Amino acid sequence: MRKRLIGIVLAGAALAAAPGLWAQEKWRQGVSAFKGGDYRRALGLFERELQSGNESAKLKYNIGVTLMKLGRYREAGIYFQMLLSDPEWRDIARFNLALAAERQNLKMIAAKHYRKVSGSAGSQKLRRLAAGRLNALAADGREVAAPRRWLGTASLSAGYDDNAYALQNALLGDSSASADSFTELFVWGQYQLSGAGADGWRLHGYGFGRRYSEFDSLNLASASVALSRDRRWLGWQVEAGAAAEVVYLGSEQVTRQAQFTARLQREFGQTSLSFSYIPSYYTGGDGYSYLDGWRQRFEAAWQYPLFSMAARTYYRYDANDREDLLRDQGDFYSYSPVRHSFGGVLEWRPVPAWSLSAGVEYRRSTYDGSNRVTDPDGNLLSYRRESERIKSWFATRFRFTPSFSLSGKLVVIDNEENRELYTYDKSEATLGISYIF
Repeated sequence: MRKRLIGIVLAGAALAAAPGLWAQEKWRQGVSAFKGGDYRRALGLFERELQSGNESAKLKYNIGVTLMKLGRYREAGIYFQMLLSDPEWRDIARFNLALAAERQNLKMIAAKHYRKVSGSAGSQKLRRLAAGRLNALAADGREVAAPRRWLGTASLSAGYDDNAYALQNALLGDSSASADSFTELFVWGQYQLSGAGADGWRLHGYGFGRRYSEFDSLNLASASVALSRDRRWLGWQVEAGAAAEVVYLGSEQVTRQAQFTARLQREFGQTSLSFSYIPSYYTGGDGYSYLDGWRQRFEAAWQYPLFSMAARTYYRYDANDREDLLRDQGDFYSYSPVRHSFGGVLEWRPVPAWSLSAGVEYRRSTYDGSNRVTDPDGNLLSYRRESERIKSWFATRFRFTPSFSLSGKLVVIDNEENRELYTYDKSEATLGISYIF
């Protein structure tokens, strides 16, 4: 009965997925071969259609179910994994990920996916099927007594920064005067306190460190711990939470901050829209009291398919109200910018295990108040600091296994200010490895 049920779900879903492609000859032949039980021929035809440039979610899904029929469950899982970001296909793809895991005797992973489908799938029938499989696994008594409540990732990378101090180009003299190599370590983890996924409480946090080879004063370290509540509300996925963070530069504490987060996200077909509001209060360390004060951030983002890629555009508003810096001689430096950022990101997957992404962001900053600076001749210079920054990047990631990947990134920054002293450009290149626990 179990095999018959799974076969009906797979075959029915595969045939229902095809209406927009029936006019294509290879597609018609592939579907015919699938219906006739000739899964090897069906797979070959579907793969030829993929190689010809058709990267539709429907085709990827049908390659996945055909691989399932051939018993190639791990490969099928790769195709289903690619569809988890597509609202139209996410639930059925996750259900098939669970089936693939179950067939490989990965009961804990199967149970995790079944729980997500049974709790949040838009289709009542799919929720019922997932709940039935969960009950069957529990009846078998095979290591599915409790869901996995923790998740973590760690990455280690090495890089090169050609202007670590972000100095004006004319001040560098020797082009290598501010260049240095560095290493980075990043770890993140979360623990599900109650509920699961889209509805529950979780504790999460991260640690980050960058260490330069020569410029010890630029070594950066930060750590954060947060508590978040996730839930569904009127069709929106809602996150509300609070966090505490500490930041060190060199060996000195720069800031401590208390942060609150409110985030809304909703999917409309193959697109998604999100809004976030993040107010923070900063307390500077010794010598950094001018950073004391509030920071308010608001972001709106839109993610959508673009040709064979995934695209994301966003706007970010960042307002600061800090103590600012007033020196004994009357010099004043503002640390309270208002920033408007506009950005876009494109991601493309030539093959399931390899992703490429590129992005660009324009940011305009206007600082509150007029800076007053006394030059070496004793003259007072007064100006309101304004800046424009363009940041662009290119990144790639290759996933050797579902948990282990190799990544690289190149970042280029061009910062222009109305006072030439703060104008600079820089680039960073990194190469690293990461592992998901």
